[in-house]
Amino acid sequence: MVLRLSAAILGMAYLISLPVGATTVLEKTFPDLVQEADTIAVGTVTAIESAWDAEKAAPFTLITFSDLEVSKGDTGQTELTLHVLGGPTPDGLVMQIAGTPQFHLGDRVVVFVTGNETNAVPLVGLWQGVYRVTFDPEREMETIATHSGQPVTALPMVQTQGGIVHDEPFGSQTHQMTQDAAMSLETFLQLIEEEVRNAQ
Repeated sequence: MVLRLSAAILGMAYLISLPVGATTVLEKTFPDLVQEADTIAVGTVTAIESAWDAEKAAPFTLITFSDLEVSKGDTGQTELTLHVLGGPTPDGLVMQIAGTPQFHLGDRVVVFVTGNETNAVPLVGLWQGVYRVTFDPEREMETIATHSGQPVTALPMVQTQGGIVHDEPFGSQTHQMTQDAAMSLETFLQLIEEEVRNAQ
């Protein structure tokens, strides 16, 4: 059995478990992602572990990223472990927060992290704070996709969904994008660095 929690009850997630549908969150522009993140890094998932916090009576999933390239935050760190609320409980149930991105060993991603070990899901805008890195063999380069795998050709600079989004990347326009037009990882990281400088 899986328990799904909406973003609206994250503050009570340690106390109750309610079954709900999709998650609704505030839409984040690219400047929002960069400015609100404590840490921005590209890395590879090398470990996924479950842990039970007896004090909070809640399960957590620990996701470790290695081979880090940090664009914002502690540039000296070589690993980053996200503490995400959710996972198996001692009674055999599984707690999940709707809208939380799923990771697998070997995934290469860019994460926009905020409130790690404090927030229930320490990613800016939940799934909006994850970009997946894919390799384009024809162009022989790493490219960027949304958390759901849609190639990215442009970044959201203004809100397009009336301020909220529902369990999906930055807009339906991404469904029309093709891999051969996807933004390169190098360009994406350059744009992050530029935004970091602009915010200083």
